[in-house]
Amino acid sequence: MIPDRAGELDLDWVTPDLAVGGRLPLAAAGRLAREHGIHHVVDLRVEECDDEAVLRAHGIELLRLPTQDLMGVALPMLDDGVSWVGAKLDRGAKVLVHCQHGVGRSALLALCVLVARGDPPLAALARAKAARRRVSPSPGQLETYRAWLATWRARTGQDLAIPSFDELAWIAYSHLREPAGGQARGAAR
Repeated sequence: MIPDRAGELDLDWVTPDLAVGGRLPLAAAGRLAREHGIHHVVDLRVEECDDEAVLRAHGIELLRLPTQDLMGVALPMLDDGVSWVGAKLDRGAKVLVHCQHGVGRSALLALCVLVARGDPPLAALARAKAARRRVSPSPGQLETYRAWLATWRARTGQDLAIPSFDELAWIAYSHLREPAGGQARGAAR
């Protein structure tokens, strides 16, 4: 477990009003509201939970969608999260979606929010990856994204192309292809 560092925030802005991040130290709640204008937080962790009373004391509303690490968020919870986040964004509010490390669960929900707001599925993933390099949903989370896209397409009637797993993985795991220290990974130094 990473120790709490008072006041440190691990978040990146995917859009001007939607941030994705990792664990939120309790000591950072005030800064979250005061410096970043975030008054709505989605916590996707099952292993821990943000303290709702502390957040509320800083004017922050919490939605909890507990999901196991590396697992896809249940489709009904994804729908709830997309609806809740979308309603806040429609009112001009800023929202933080986070899990433990801001890599998979939070990214999955953010991708669904982006698609619901008009981004094509691959563009949503590319946007999230560009904003937060460590975004890399697990294979199960990518499959959950594909399943959610299929249900979203059926529900909305949108002409939405559902990317293959390989197309999604190419973007999600692109950091594994990048040179380390100026050389390709595994290259002799």
